Amino acid sequence: MTAIDAGGRPPLDGPGAHLAPALLAWAADESPARSRLCLLTGPPNSGKTRLLAWLLAGSTGKPRPTVHAVGFAAGHIPQTLAWQLGRHLGYGPLAPAGLLARLAEDPRPVLLLITDLHRAGRGPAHLPAATPHAVISELLTPLLSLPNVRAAVEVDDPDLLPHDSALVLDLGHPRHSHPASMHHPIPVPRAETPDVLTGFTAGPVTAPAGSASRPPAGPGTDWLHAGDEDREHALDHALRAGQAAQLLTDPGYLVHGSVAAITATLADDTIVVPRRLRATWRQAAPALAAPGLSDPERAAILHSAALGHDPKLAAFLQPLTEQHHWTTGWRRPTGRVLAATILRPGTDQLPTLVTADPLGRLTRRNAVTGTARSTILSPPVLRPAGLCAVGDDCLLALDSGGSLHPIPVEATGAISGGAEHLAHHHNAASLGSPRTRPTAVAADRDKAVVADADGTIHLWSIADHRTGPRTHRLHTGAITSVACLFLSRTGTTLAVTGALDGTVRLWDSASGRPMPQPVEQRNALPTALAMADTDAGPVLAVAWSDRLLHLWNLLEGRMTPVPLLHDAEALTLTGNQLTVAGRHGITAIHLDLDSLWNREH
Repeated sequence: MTAIDAGGRPPLDGPGAHLAPALLAWAADESPARSRLCLLTGPPNSGKTRLLAWLLAGSTGKPRPTVHAVGFAAGHIPQTLAWQLGRHLGYGPLAPAGLLARLAEDPRPVLLLITDLHRAGRGPAHLPAATPHAVISELLTPLLSLPNVRAAVEVDDPDLLPHDSALVLDLGHPRHSHPASMHHPIPVPRAETPDVLTGFTAGPVTAPAGSASRPPAGPGTDWLHAGDEDREHALDHALRAGQAAQLLTDPGYLVHGSVAAITATLADDTIVVPRRLRATWRQAAPALAAPGLSDPERAAILHSAALGHDPKLAAFLQPLTEQHHWTTGWRRPTGRVLAATILRPGTDQLPTLVTADPLGRLTRRNAVTGTARSTILSPPVLRPAGLCAVGDDCLLALDSGGSLHPIPVEATGAISGGAEHLAHHHNAASLGSPRTRPTAVAADRDKAVVADADGTIHLWSIADHRTGPRTHRLHTGAITSVACLFLSRTGTTLAVTGALDGTVRLWDSASGRPMPQPVEQRNALPTALAMADTDAGPVLAVAWSDRLLHLWNLLEGRMTPVPLLHDAEALTLTGNQLTVAGRHGITAIHLDLDSLWNREH
């Protein structure tokens, strides 16, 4: 068969190669008249997957198109498949409804690839999610109803996903399903009456005497040393054997097992598990589903979720998390926190965490434990969007309308003259030009940085404010977050900004110029930044809209990612503790700075 090489794409030969031009022509044509669904159908080994892989391999070149997301449907339910697609699209792991809402607002013409649709489905047989039809009805059909979404879908039988205007590329399969190639849901024996389990158990598993082959992995298996196949399919086997409840009480399996299988099985309320497990898993599962996680990282994620719901499970997991370079120290479900900063009252005192809620209330907290200590009086009109400490006795708050408010830390204290002058300067300027409206603020020692809607930063010296700010434009659009760090050993101030263009940029006061290239550029938005001078040198934390947090060693230019359980709206970093605040409260993450970047990524 002649090899196909379309527009510089990798050559394709073998089964299905003759349909490559038709697939490429469909994918590259974004006209409204073109069908928004292409079905690649045929028997196993007919070349369907290879054809999609060929299209994906050339999706960043020319001719068009760009593939925006790939969903591997085999063994997945609507929820877990939506997490996959959301990550690829730059949204983060979203439930199907959230994914549909974000795509409806996305201005891009989005092209999706879905593999093995006929093998979708997981969990107990009596639940709808056990068959491919749940993915079709709850996810794919609503996706294809959006005018900006198109999809190329691999399926054994096109009748599984009927669509009047679909382009069907048939690689040799009759229009009838082959039962042998269809996904078979996992049956749950109707006689199963699981014990009421109130705790977690673990122990060695023993093969039946005289068994001719190794039995499937199940409750009590050493999951740390189990193979990938055992980890992926143990719960499927346990459902058949009526042992799902027992397996789900094994913390080792929760750390190492299939996220899709556990998520699908916990949707069955008739399977009795520890009462806090479902709430813990709902928080942990989207982060656990991220690809490429190490075993210690999975333990750290599950431990973080358990701290908020299940102290017994968290205590069991604590020793496992100590092998990792980050672990959650504490969580406080305070309600939504929109802004946070650190007060450093003196070298002999512990730092204080100050948080702001949607009502503008400012709360002093013990930075080591997160417990509330007292409140700070704030203007009644304040609706915070940003907060920073200017010196030891004054806060600078940015409200949602773009106005700056200097606030004394003590009710009887005086407002810093530098902070008052800074606020007056920017508030007056933004009245004359909305493009100069402040959008983010940060400070360290007597240095403060105000960022605005025009992509410009303004560096102020609070002690010498009459000289005015040093100003530099770093972005072409609005800045969403800023961090400031004064390096006392060099007298240099670093400013890092994140903007709506998806870039994070670094500027230093010594050169007066930004780095030529962004620190990062991603298909997501930076939502919060924090910097600190640590034993490892200057460290930068960047929270992204897709629930990833990136920790940068700025001297070495090395980055370590940390999955987040929730969206981050504010960050603080001091010593080896990072606090992440947002809609679900505050989480403190302890960092092992000696090992954080000394590993392969």
